Amino acid sequence: MAAIVGGLVSHVYNLVLSPFVTGPLLAAVTYRPNESQNLLSTYAGGFPGLGALDLKLAITALRLLFGVGLLRFINQNLNVRAANAWRTGPSKGWNWSEEIAVVTGGASGIGKDLARNLAGRGTKVVVLDIQDMPKELHDNPLISHYHCDLMSKDSIGAAAAAVRKDVGHPTILVNNAGVSQAKPILDQSEPYLRAVFGVNNIAHWLCVQQFMPHMIEKNKGHIVTVASIGSFVSLSSGVAYAATKAAALAFHEGLGVELKHIYRADNVLTTVVHPFFVDTPLIAEISNGLTDSGLTLLASNVVADAISERIWSKRGGQVTVPNSRALLSGVRAWPGWLQEVLRDIIGSGTRKAGEGRTWTIPEW
Repeated sequence: MAAIVGGLVSHVYNLVLSPFVTGPLLAAVTYRPNESQNLLSTYAGGFPGLGALDLKLAITALRLLFGVGLLRFINQNLNVRAANAWRTGPSKGWNWSEEIAVVTGGASGIGKDLARNLAGRGTKVVVLDIQDMPKELHDNPLISHYHCDLMSKDSIGAAAAAVRKDVGHPTILVNNAGVSQAKPILDQSEPYLRAVFGVNNIAHWLCVQQFMPHMIEKNKGHIVTVASIGSFVSLSSGVAYAATKAAALAFHEGLGVELKHIYRADNVLTTVVHPFFVDTPLIAEISNGLTDSGLTLLASNVVADAISERIWSKRGGQVTVPNSRALLSGVRAWPGWLQEVLRDIIGSGTRKAGEGRTWTIPEW
């Protein structure tokens, strides 16, 4: 129910701020005032106080909405163009039945749903994962699985060489795999820290080093980095995870700059994705606590659908899931006190999610 209400609110919000809706309405009440007043009286007359609304008030409100909506529309279009080497249209040369996509961590969660989506368009999909292939993907001839330890440079190198030999050179790379534990800083061991940074960050470099050279050579490709809302707001009892996601965002930004200015391959697209809390095995140990705290968890297929749509749009950029959380990307520009209020709210929620668990403080 919460998801339905949230979707409805989002649609209404987008409708109210669409200059293609408010513009014609503003023109109507400005240049056809008598007809507009009659319509307003007819349709609003059944609501006490609305039937006698002054057109001046309506015009003022519509001017405000039109102005804000127009600025929003221009800003969104500039964002899209800036993220795509200022092209006016989508990248060219894509044929989904001829593409090859590598999805790390594709044996479960978001990656599994994404693999299914891409294969549904006829794309060959290669799953790199230390986990076995799930049964529901076994029978799909377009999906292959290569056992790969993303913490190991040698394992990634061997898997990449096998992919190039058996399937071909990938044109899409989705760095999706991630690990996390809900523990406070003093309870996070060194092996875990090395694992979370290894899988969530270093593997991005290693996979790009394996697959991007051919994309640069052909000046065609799409590299997707799955980050998190934690890229912008550090998470209590998940500081290591949030730190890796902030690093993932920096990786995405730097990658795009290098592709344009160092490798001169501006048709290799880059996208970064920031999901809110997703109901996957990654947060299974705290999912009940999060929902009890009032948070609505995203289904993994919702995030996979958003990634798929971005790939199929043939455009790069930044994607926040759900889009209603996009304002969080500007947290770092908020006043310090307001940032602290937000961190306190999140910290209180994650504390409640971890209630009943035992934390240890190491002795040195």
